[in-house]
Amino acid sequence: MSYWREKSAGVISAVITNFGADLKNLTDRQKQDLRCAIDASYPFGARKNHPYQIWLDERRKAFYRLGLAEFQKGRKGARRKPAIGCDPTIPGQQSLF
Repeated sequence: MSYWREKSAGVISAVITNFGADLKNLTDRQKQDLRCAIDASYPFGARKNHPYQIWLDERRKAFYRLGLAEFQKGRKGARRKPAIGCDPTIPGQQSLF
């Protein structure tokens, strides 16, 4: 796991822990507040380049786990699913370096 991914996941999990509400029974207002709290906790400065892309990926995974993610329209109008919590690394690949 990369530095950016570990840092992003840690910050997001800290925000979720500090939110202090029952995550299974969130109202629409609480869901919006949690989304805003996660977005406001971005830890890397400028929202661009590789760290921001990693942040968005971890954010998408967290939203999916919490039930905050909704279907989004893609560029061509097709509906696309939010990211599912899969790890894109190939087992054993990191041991090569």
